[in-house]
Parts: sequence; structure tokens; C-alpha cells
Amino acid sequence: MLISRRTIAIAALLTLPLLAGAQGLGIKGGLSYGSTPNTNGALPGTLSSHSGFAIGVSVEGGSIIGLGIEGLYAQRGYSSTVAGSSRELAYLDVPAYVKLTLPLPALAPFAYAGPQLSYELKCESGGVTCPSGRTKLTYAGVIGAGVRLGVLGGISLEGRYVYGLNDLKMDTVSNTDSYKTRSFMLLAGFGF
Repeated sequence: MLISRRTIAIAALLTLPLLAGAQGLGIKGGLSYGSTPNTNGALPGTLSSHSGFAIGVSVEGGSIIGLGIEGLYAQRGYSSTVAGSSRELAYLDVPAYVKLTLPLPALAPFAYAGPQLSYELKCESGGVTCPSGRTKLTYAGVIGAGVRLGVLGGISLEGRYVYGLNDLKMDTVSNTDSYKTRSFMLLAGFGF
């Protein structure tokens, strides 16, 4: 499924006010600990998380209460002891969030929450491309907290939880609609 031009135009129009009032552009990156818990079906073999990295850019506006949007390349998925049951996924994540910051000069703690739209860039199972027919566009909720270190010139450290809302349509023993992504990210950023 491709993202339509209309969807891109609407997203651009919705983000223009944020970009016009942006107080902070930044880059961020870090570790992404991904998993795909089974919510309905029986899992084959032993399941463990697939960890990777995340990297991207952010735009934020506001002071105590603000808005933010990001574009991140993020890896997640899961590993299984059963051949062909592992998934290594790479996404373009676009979270948009409301951010609450306690604006102290030396140390500014913050928390945020909002929706996330993700577009699957890569899916591999045992080094082979995943079967086609699954949607590449997924939705999630994000929640996170961190601290901005003003004494170090705008460096931030944060933790983020991504709660996937779409079934990924990956087969299990008893159900074909039983997987949703979950991810925890540890991110460091630098604001300009």
C-alpha cells in the first residue's frame, strides 16, 4: 500500500503551524529494543526480541506545553528458534506528540505522548524478504520521558515506549492476525 499524495499533503498542512513556530530542530539516535508479543495465537519455539538502532530528526515548538514531530529510521522485530519464524523489521517512524517540559536552566525534565505513523521499509525472515500482501503502513502510540541537559548545550536523554496498534499479519500455529510490535528506545539528542 502506497501513501497517497493526498495523505502527504494533509500531513504537510497539519505540520506547517508547528514548523513555523518551531523553537528547536534536533537530531537524535540510540538503541531500539523491539519485540512482537503474540496477543492471540500460539508461538512457535522460543521467542526473543530483535534489537537495533534508531536515528532521525526532530522539530519541536512551545515551552512548558509544546508540540513535536520526528522522522526516525528504526529497527525492531523478534527472533525465534523456529526457522522462518523470525522477523527483522525496519521502519520510517513519524511520531507526533504533546510535550510537557519543566523549563529549568540546568536540567529540564520532560514527558510526552502521542500517535505514531510508521512505514515499513524492510522486512526479512531468516535473510529472505517477508511474504507480500501485508500492509506496510502501521499505527502506534508513543509515550516517553527524559531530561534536557542545558549545561551541556542542549543534549537530551530519553526513554520511549512504542505500542503498536496494527496486527502485522504474520502466521502462528493457531492465528494469522496475532502480532503487534512493541519497542523500547533509549535515545540521545542534540538540539540546535
